[in-house]
Amino acid sequence: MKTVSAVLRALAKGINPETGELLASGSLANQPDAIRMLFALSEELAERPEKQKQIKLTPEERQRKNIAEGRPAKAYFPWAADEKVLLDVKYRQNEDINALSQQFGRSARAVAIQLEKMGLITAEQLLATR
Repeated sequence: MKTVSAVLRALAKGINPETGELLASGSLANQPDAIRMLFALSEELAERPEKQKQIKLTPEERQRKNIAEGRPAKAYFPWAADEKVLLDVKYRQNEDINALSQQFGRSARAVAIQLEKMGLITAEQLLATR
């Protein structure tokens, strides 16, 4: 399978990338401006990595990244079973959702969503949380 860069380079050289035959002399790809553009594009594409693989971050690295980007430390983390139990206990002790969000490193909205899933608050209470 040829890369886009290789196809553009072949066209710039006046070669049909599918057949390997020379392009007709009257072909648009044989115009000087087109040749320059094709070479420039092929070089630009060749310099870029194909598709950068995302590096899998550790949970600690994800938390640091969240904080650096202005999000709570555990933003986008699943709730662990022990966290759910502790959340239940703390909420039943009349702890404020905002205080719970600080304790669990999550947004107030994430805490409210979890409380609603656990049946501790209503959907209306969830919607009132910001």
